[in-house]
Amino acid sequence: MAGKGILLDENNDLQIIGKQIVVGDSLMQEVAIILEMSQGELKYKPVLGADIIQLLKANASKTDFERRARIHLEKDAKNYSEIKNKIKTIT
Repeated sequence: MAGKGILLDENNDLQIIGKQIVVGDSLMQEVAIILEMSQGELKYKPVLGADIIQLLKANASKTDFERRARIHLEKDAKNYSEIKNKIKTIT
């Protein structure tokens, strides 16, 4: 399930070392992007985007977060059960 891709830094800019773009395991980076983006932001897959920020503002329950994360990660063929323990959550 883990794939290689271009890595981003903490500001979502290309990670560059010695004038070269860094390539590596991008799974958790992809997960973070899916959880942060809103539906409609991705032109080729407009229904993808969990908009976790909206849930934070709504004081949603942990169950609501998990449900939305699972649904949207599965839309991108990511197995939530396999990666849920790697996702850092606010308690």
